[in-house]
Amino acid sequence: SIGNEGLSALAALANCTSLEELDLSRNDFSMASAGLGSLSDWLQAALLNLNELSLRSCGIDDEGLQALANGATNHCKDLDLSENDSITVLGLRRLSTSLQSESCRLEKLDLGWMDIGDDGAEVLARGLIGNKVLIRMHLCGEGEGEDDDIAITPAGWSAFSPVLCDASSVNNTYLSNHTIQELWHCDAFDFIDIDEDIVQYLRLNKAHPQYAAR
Repeated sequence: SIGNEGLSALAALANCTSLEELDLSRNDFSMASAGLGSLSDWLQAALLNLNELSLRSCGIDDEGLQALANGATNHCKDLDLSENDSITVLGLRRLSTSLQSESCRLEKLDLGWMDIGDDGAEVLARGLIGNKVLIRMHLCGEGEGEDDDIAITPAGWSAFSPVLCDASSVNNTYLSNHTIQELWHCDAFDFIDIDEDIVQYLRLNKAHPQYAAR
């Protein structure tokens, strides 16, 4: 495990403008909030924009996610945080705020195999308000649900409905999120208890992506 020192050492790659993918999966970052903060600073300062950053199963907790969020969402297109099951709604709240930033460039976010729960789903739904770049946010991973219950109930999923289609006025409908197309990995769909309206809104976004470019 590279830990704090290894993450801080990434600053030496600041001028590596050709770097497109960085896979740090399965390192133990449970005690590496400072290092994750350094990683975030490096992402923001370096002359690069990563296509993919994988931090799958790294033991990241709320403090680590709070330190990482800005750099990762503003300077990566594909962020894998799956299997970091120490993250709670507190950390997700910071991530949600970063998703609402005008500088967010994240197109895919993987949060599979985590105990998101209804509270986490509601927080992440708020993060989609005004976001015009995120296409896939997987709250359920590949194969999830086959052996374990998915922790988001219909009440949690319902938080996405007004974000995807706010019918309170014509203007609010126009300003709804028409960009997000997926909220779960396709393999997990059979294990999700979700309102059909949400499924249809996502399908419309996928069928008419031109409406997202406003």
